Amino acid sequence: MKFALLGISHETNTFSKVPASYEEFQNSGRSGLLYGKDILDHYKESNYTIAGYIESSLKNNFNLIPLMHAQTGPIGTITKDAYDKISTEMFNMLKNQAPWDAVLIANHGAAVSEEFPDMDGQFCKSVRKIVGPNVPIGITLDMHANVSKMVIDNTDACLVWRTCPHLDAKIRGSKCGDIIYKTVKKEIIPIQHIETPPLLVNIVKQFTGEEPMKSLVDDCFKENKTPGVIDTSIAEGYPYADVEQMGMSWIAITDNNVNLAEKTAKSMARKGWNKREELNAPVMSIEEALNKANQEYVGPKPEGVENPLPSDGSALQIMPTSEHSSLGPYVLMDVGDNIGGGSSADSTFILHAARELNINGILQTLYDPEAVKICVKSGVRSNIELFVGAKTDSMHGKPIKISGKIRSVSDGKFLDHRPTHGGYSNFDNGISVRIDTSDGNTILLNSNRSGNTTREQMYSNGIKPESYKIIVAKGVSSPRPAYQPIAAKILIVNTPGVTTADLNTFNYIRRRKSLYPFDLNANY
Repeated sequence: MKFALLGISHETNTFSKVPASYEEFQNSGRSGLLYGKDILDHYKESNYTIAGYIESSLKNNFNLIPLMHAQTGPIGTITKDAYDKISTEMFNMLKNQAPWDAVLIANHGAAVSEEFPDMDGQFCKSVRKIVGPNVPIGITLDMHANVSKMVIDNTDACLVWRTCPHLDAKIRGSKCGDIIYKTVKKEIIPIQHIETPPLLVNIVKQFTGEEPMKSLVDDCFKENKTPGVIDTSIAEGYPYADVEQMGMSWIAITDNNVNLAEKTAKSMARKGWNKREELNAPVMSIEEALNKANQEYVGPKPEGVENPLPSDGSALQIMPTSEHSSLGPYVLMDVGDNIGGGSSADSTFILHAARELNINGILQTLYDPEAVKICVKSGVRSNIELFVGAKTDSMHGKPIKISGKIRSVSDGKFLDHRPTHGGYSNFDNGISVRIDTSDGNTILLNSNRSGNTTREQMYSNGIKPESYKIIVAKGVSSPRPAYQPIAAKILIVNTPGVTTADLNTFNYIRRRKSLYPFDLNANY
């Protein structure tokens, strides 16, 4: 039994000025463009979707044939050249190695190309055209997917991760593989229905470990227990992709029961619609967060002591409960420079504000390959003075002048098998430089745009994040698996930038005109 494996995984921020060119995919470290067995070798020890497909193949004894997988960090729109080259190569493999019993796709679900605003839908449509109407197709998407009807119409089973931060990618991938296997065996006939109310959830309210998202995800699990329901999904959507399908969606898959699929999806969506105000509530300013952290900080977390964190995604509450929970750093989530959302990774707004408030003890990463080169030339243990950050565009502040000592230089490659957002284990930050500044902060300069989704990013550079007063994490939910175990508190900070929570700062052209909260009178 032959199952093809392929996919293009990209979260496209259409407001980013950094295009996702073919070269961006080529240069995306260890996971950019992978072929054949290298795909399995790269992901088999991870908790990513593809690891779930591998698990399902071993359990059900089908032959998983990896063709090609493409991935790059969240940046701007995929160029026509990049999509044409990558998809043509993949689709030729799919044609040339036919026939297939099934296809498993590992996409993100919020991809936009210059030619196709709904790139994931177009991708699924092309796969369907190649394999024909009778070959089952399964796809597993990130929870930030903007899921379209085109995706649903051209697949037999579309499953979405259910946790944010994303701890269940492997679990959901494995279930998708199982559903497609049962479909091939004719044990089930999956019928899908998608419900897309005119609603988005602001990025600052997407953590599934607390309200308002927690009860919506709990409801998704509950509805999945209904007899005849094979699977249920809730997608939070991705508000920085200016496309018609942008927003929340709910999917129900039943065993050959159209009415039940529609009823289940609509029931879940209605509960989400009733929480629309909570899903778009405001959060702290930079000054409020910095002052709160500075005033309430008690002391460092004892080394080796961590708050509990679920490793399998089954428990959605990720909250400090240990006797040491009042100790440890305050982690400030830099919403406007959410690297996992396609930002620049070099925002300096919080650093500038901290300097004005005379607050130190801060640990932060910055993407600045230009500064990295200068530091490498200067050498470890040398004193240096230079401007860093805010060099990608004009949306993320101004470069900040720092002086201090270069403590280490590394190649930026490391492994982390702790729970991580998305289940990844291989990381490549590019050449990285640690600078301890003269005003009491630590800056880790990276030459790749790298999210703060793993503490090994710090440990591998000789940094103990537990010992800092404030950690600036460039994300919203993705850094939680790494930092909540050592944090006294997590503070969501509404900073400016290409991923800011202030969505009215963006000029949307393609989105639905009647969409809450842009249209407070939207109806569903």
